[in-house]
Amino acid sequence: PGIRPAGSAQDDQRRILTPRQALDAGSDYLVIGRPISQAADPAKALAAVVAEIA
Repeated sequence: PGIRPAGSAQDDQRRILTPRQALDAGSDYLVIGRPISQAADPAKALAAVVAEIA
C-alpha cells in the first residue's frame, strides 16, 4: 500500500495506510515519497511523519 500521513491526498494510490498503521501492521521500513518530496516544506513534512510514529 501507499504510505500517506494522516490528512494527505491519496494521489494515485488505491490502497493507503498511515505510517502508524503500516508499522502496526508489521512493516519494518516505510517508503514515503511525494508527501515529503512534493511538500511546500519537506523538512516540516518529515518532522510530522516522525512525530506520528514516535
